[in-house]
Amino acid sequence: MLVGQTIGSGAYRFEIEAELGSGAMGMVYRARFYMDGKVIPVALKMVSLGLLGNEHALARFEREANILKQLRHPNIVRLYASGQYRKMPFIAMEFIDGESLDRILSRRGRLTWEEVVSYGKQLCAALQHAHDKGIIHRDLKPSNIMLTREGVLKLTDFGIAKDIDVTALTAANSTIGTAAYMSPEQCKGDRNLTHKSDLYSLGVVFFELLTGRKPFRAETTMDMFLKHVQEEPPRPSRLTVEVPPKLETLILQLMAKDKDDRPTDAAWVARMLEEIEQDALALRSAGEALLHSRNLDKPRHADGSRLTEEDREALRALRGKKTRKKKRTADLPWWERPIVRAAALLAGLLLLVGLAAWALKPPSAERLYAAVQNVTEAEQRLEAARAYLKRYGHTSEDERTREVAAIFRQLIVRERDRVLHNRFARNMTSPIENDDPDAYKLAWKALELEKTGSLALAEDTWKQLLERFREEAELPFTLDDTVLTRARWGWLAQFHLHTLHKVKEELQRLRKQIEDIREFERPFPADLNQPETLALWALRLETFGDRDKALRFWTQLYDRTEKDPDLRTWNLLAGERKQRLKAAASASIDPIKHRLTLLEEQLHKARLLAQALQPDDPAIKRKRADVRILCRDIVDLYTDEEERGIQQLVKEAQTLLQKMTD
Repeated sequence: MLVGQTIGSGAYRFEIEAELGSGAMGMVYRARFYMDGKVIPVALKMVSLGLLGNEHALARFEREANILKQLRHPNIVRLYASGQYRKMPFIAMEFIDGESLDRILSRRGRLTWEEVVSYGKQLCAALQHAHDKGIIHRDLKPSNIMLTREGVLKLTDFGIAKDIDVTALTAANSTIGTAAYMSPEQCKGDRNLTHKSDLYSLGVVFFELLTGRKPFRAETTMDMFLKHVQEEPPRPSRLTVEVPPKLETLILQLMAKDKDDRPTDAAWVARMLEEIEQDALALRSAGEALLHSRNLDKPRHADGSRLTEEDREALRALRGKKTRKKKRTADLPWWERPIVRAAALLAGLLLLVGLAAWALKPPSAERLYAAVQNVTEAEQRLEAARAYLKRYGHTSEDERTREVAAIFRQLIVRERDRVLHNRFARNMTSPIENDDPDAYKLAWKALELEKTGSLALAEDTWKQLLERFREEAELPFTLDDTVLTRARWGWLAQFHLHTLHKVKEELQRLRKQIEDIREFERPFPADLNQPETLALWALRLETFGDRDKALRFWTQLYDRTEKDPDLRTWNLLAGERKQRLKAAASASIDPIKHRLTLLEEQLHKARLLAQALQPDDPAIKRKRADVRILCRDIVDLYTDEEERGIQQLVKEAQTLLQKMTD
């Protein structure tokens, strides 16, 4: 909790006043920003400590700051500063004293069309400014639109915005955003999104503000995707009568499935909204003038056009006069007669029945399989896999079905593993409600053993858990909730056993790689930001005999990979090696003296080999290579050491290495 604290000092500092809220990325505080003698109220957004090791989350946070730096517009939240506080990145944004549109909707139900047009013009101005900078928002929705007390609209949350001049953070063909507002091309995972994707979302927002509901409703994300891609939205006038026809047409045009059928840009939409306002004003003025006219029964309007009978009836009603009796059926035009209207109604009903039959036609296996392939967000992909298996899971011999079943099983296991690790990190020893308490205890014990580096014992514990659910674990998938509750424990045990097996394989591979690098005198990897490079250096130091320095490298690898599930294999390997080295360590040994002894022995061995070389020896090349290998170990592993004795030995090794190279 940072409330009451000050970040920075002097002319640029933040005094944190209150907590505004928290989310997946971290905390947001209200603060006073002291800048060049001015005091500015800001919203201070800080990344949570738990995400400091998550490169993807930090990149997204940095992306939002970099994008906001490019945007300066009265209808876009302003960025004042960005930086770090105790290694926690932060961004300071304009503090908006107001309310988001989704909260206004929840309180009022819906907005008037006049309000929608007024706010829409401001929103279009913000979007056009962003689009002109090459930035697509990608998450346009009422909760990301704030309204100040003065009625000024502010577009916020550019956390997943895409700068089309920079490589996107998300993977190719991924979907990102909020499903109810996503464009068809977003739903299909189109990697080449344009500003017209935002225009589709703008149409959805207008629809919701006008009617109080979203254009599409669905029980799952996958169903929502299909509706955006295939289903035409309802006309807003069916849900609320107070919608100008031109505004309704504009909304439907914004929500066109084909992006080429949507308006040119946000500026064009703003001009149309202005035109709608002007039309309404002109119509209202003309109506008031006609209403107060004394020449009601004259055959023409003031501008010379003829009054229809409907015009006269409406004006009589407005003036309180009795309306004339309706014409007899025989006097009506043929297209207004009841029998013709009944026939038209029947034809419409038949058309609706046909459309309903078409809509209820089961989706093809190809379409559902494509949906699984085209999404990368875990929740959405799980729903897509579930939808496929629900309809086509019986075709177990089909290659696609086996692939989708494997994806389903993998996502179920990852979710269970994520929940279990979160509870383990919070020391929540009590089992999950309505779950198997014995299975939970076994899994908890296995995680404790993994944490302490006791991988052999952890493997035995996971095997015990697998035996309890062996039958269910053999299932390729199941959609039965009761069976799934048991199967996911078995799948989880299989997953961890597979990971522990990979740890053993990785250790053997690293040892072989070190042997090959030394034997064939290849350059040793130098990028210590890579987990594999850290592991290679740590293992090479172990092989050299320097346990103290090897322990430092393993500890560094362990800390870097602890919070990233995708690097679990490296984390387990580092934990296991770290535990071994700690157990073998002796408090009586001075690490520096031990290191000097190792280097002196290695260098002495290299010198003896060099002195024994004979020009006519047929194995001289091999022996010179052996000397180089011994010297290169010293040079590679200890060039960074500052202790004078070690520096001297490194220089001597470099000299001998150069001599054996010439």
